[in-house]
Amino acid sequence: MDTDDRTRGIEQLWSEGDYTEVARWFEPISDRLIDQLRPAGMHVLDAATGTGNTALAAARAGAEVDAFDLTEPLLDIARSRAAAEGLAVRFRTGDLLDVPYADASFDLVLSTFGAFTADDPVRAAEELVRVCRPGGTVVSTAWGREGIIATVPQVVRERRPELFPDGAPDPALWAVQAGAEQLFAGCDVDIEVRRVETWFPFPGRDDLMRTFEAVSGPIRRLRGAVGEDWPVIRAEVIERWAAFERPAEAGIELLGVHGEAQVVRRS
Repeated sequence: MDTDDRTRGIEQLWSEGDYTEVARWFEPISDRLIDQLRPAGMHVLDAATGTGNTALAAARAGAEVDAFDLTEPLLDIARSRAAAEGLAVRFRTGDLLDVPYADASFDLVLSTFGAFTADDPVRAAEELVRVCRPGGTVVSTAWGREGIIATVPQVVRERRPELFPDGAPDPALWAVQAGAEQLFAGCDVDIEVRRVETWFPFPGRDDLMRTFEAVSGPIRRLRGAVGEDWPVIRAEVIERWAAFERPAEAGIELLGVHGEAQVVRRS
């Protein structure tokens, strides 16, 4: 696949559906992460920023923020959000495999549910470290193999394994210690990955599935790929989600589990 085709494919995936709705679910995760990192006064990069959740949270906290993404429609939304809040974030188009900044430019490099989607994860990991200064930190969040986000691809893989060819990148590697160590093996870094739980409120499990089908580009893409098998897969996913459900005042809450990798660059 040439560069233009690859770029168009990525843009089409994340422009399909309505990623702004998906991003709203993840806003509290970005806010908690920034509260934890306390980046005031730091020069921060938000890699694969999407609609800007983490970039905006860092700017609110007093950081100097740059951010990039490959999907221009999402960047337009991020720019509009920053302007509406009067936040000075510098957004630009950029690729995780060729991060458009000089070596050692940032104190803190963040990628919330971005880097783990890279089609060359080792190169993406090396690029994030390259633009981080020695002594600085790279933080990446990624959905792993637990919780509601993981269930759809798990069921599709069981039913239609041919859709997951051997050698394809495994996004869940970013979410566990051994996987992160593998991805960053070529970098001089210290790595610690922790497991993080988030409970998402929904009226019911079927409501979550209808929302996924309407707004999630990756889920819509999987649905199209499995074709007539989708109703069976859909029913099985909803049944399995019961294991991640707890009652709430207005409906239920469903558990999402992600890994948070903190990678400190030594040299």
